[in-house]
Amino acid sequence: MYIPPETLDLIRSKVAIQDIVKRYVPSLKKRGKNYTGLCPFHKEKTPSFSVSPDKQIFYCFGCHTGGNIFTFISKIERLDFPESVKFVADIAGVPIISEKRGDTDALEAFHRLNRGAMEMYHAYIKSPAGKKGLGYIASRGVTEASIRDFAIGYAPDSWDYLARGLIKSERDREYAESMGLIKRSQKRANSHYDVFRNRIIFPISDINGRVVGFGGRTIGDDPRKYINSSESQVFKKRNILYGLNRARESIKELNRAIVVEGYLDVIGCHQAGITNVIAPLGTAITADQIRLLGHYCTEIIFLFDADSAGLKAAARSLDLSEETNLNIRIGMLPQGDPFDYVTTKGPREFMAVVDTSLRPTDFRIARVMDDFSAAGRAGTLLRLFAVIRDLKLETERSEYLKKISALLNVDENSVRADFKNYMTNQQPVPATSGRPGPVSSEQVDVVTRGYRDLIRLICHHPELISKAAIDFTIGEIQDQLARNILWKMTELYNENREFSIDKIFDFFTSGPEMDFLNQAMNDEFLIENPGSAYTEIYLKMKVYEIDDKINRYDALLKSSPGVNSNIYLTEIEVLRREKEKLLNFVYNKVS
Repeated sequence: MYIPPETLDLIRSKVAIQDIVKRYVPSLKKRGKNYTGLCPFHKEKTPSFSVSPDKQIFYCFGCHTGGNIFTFISKIERLDFPESVKFVADIAGVPIISEKRGDTDALEAFHRLNRGAMEMYHAYIKSPAGKKGLGYIASRGVTEASIRDFAIGYAPDSWDYLARGLIKSERDREYAESMGLIKRSQKRANSHYDVFRNRIIFPISDINGRVVGFGGRTIGDDPRKYINSSESQVFKKRNILYGLNRARESIKELNRAIVVEGYLDVIGCHQAGITNVIAPLGTAITADQIRLLGHYCTEIIFLFDADSAGLKAAARSLDLSEETNLNIRIGMLPQGDPFDYVTTKGPREFMAVVDTSLRPTDFRIARVMDDFSAAGRAGTLLRLFAVIRDLKLETERSEYLKKISALLNVDENSVRADFKNYMTNQQPVPATSGRPGPVSSEQVDVVTRGYRDLIRLICHHPELISKAAIDFTIGEIQDQLARNILWKMTELYNENREFSIDKIFDFFTSGPEMDFLNQAMNDEFLIENPGSAYTEIYLKMKVYEIDDKINRYDALLKSSPGVNSNIYLTEIEVLRREKEKLLNFVYNKVS
């Protein structure tokens, strides 16, 4: 789309760059002629981001990102140049007429069809025919007011309820099919059927309140508990948060967002008067969604169920939060999910959990201490050292060394001495900041090769990503190329528990990742038993991990003879037995 220079000048004349930037950088403050704040493009604790009203430009002295108002919007909203101009023009009230009228028509049709579908589903649940759906949602504790406010609906167990009532033209049919509202029948020519059938329908809106998609919860025997609309021009799951259009003002007012896991959790909290609550769309939260919340607040509370799935979600959230300037905290409910907890216990006890949520380091320490009985004192100590080694400030490390000495009932001076030896003798720390640290040749040979072999295997056998997403902690992978690719693979898989390798090329269009994936896909890769190949890679990595732990204990033993020596010797013996079992397993598989 061509935009005349005079239009660009008009837009610039109607907005001040500092006013736009402040929407995304709450810390922005006036300092003399300029404004400074924490950079939204990289993690920092000391402000290095500067905005010049006179020059109408911004620049970060930390990550060296800079430009004008359109550059800023393009980077922060991830838009191309014409889209960023249109974004700013809307704020300035300057009309821009797109030459791509067809695209505009399509977007209008998408919104019209989604709105029509929402109205049909909502009308059905309130009708006598929809009593099954209404009975179910009411039995879950959802009130009549919430059904109205969130426009909850019911898709009947009908082959073509929506297809018959919504579609008015062949073009509508094409659009509805592309959005995942209907599908073409393989058995009946020129026939379509509804995707959502016998499901409670949760309309999903964008930040402006326009319906862009739907989540459907089965009330029948469909093994797929939840399904979502297909990705489309208006529906990108990684960029949308359920309920944000309703919660935005409350989030801004309280300067805090509470992130829960599901649609009903959001609705239950709003019913209880806690309105700064939102949720990802049945998937793990993404970096884009965290950045989006950063536009409206500086504190995010992740509140998860007290089960294994909740713990995994918390771990993924911590990995994603490392690169933000936001105050991230993790809360774990003692029982149930947020909807049940706030409904049965009330908003006061619910907010008590929120207000006592833990900083990331404290949360990691609590998870390590949960396994104390299995890991033992020495094993727990090493795992705690691994947590606090990543802290950037020595004052923070000192504070947590004192804390863990109290938790383990161990002399504080001994803990500090052991940590000093640990830091001196450990292998290079896995990078989690997006910038790979130095690696030894052994690590390159074993670890990096292992992860890259894993990617090659998944490229040819995508179903193995379901194992890798559980077995490997992506944020701890030191090789940046492998970390970037596996992170995106697991994110795609976590969205709907399905993964096809072609989707990965939507995200890597150039650079080393693209080169590696192209080579991996084009390599001849003939493996009779992919599952066995995966197991072999996994076992090799586990053996290396055990060797690394043995070396660390050995270093502690040599540097502090007599101090906890019996404990270290016991741990080394246990690890050697574990390694022997793994090696025997590998040997028996090969032989």
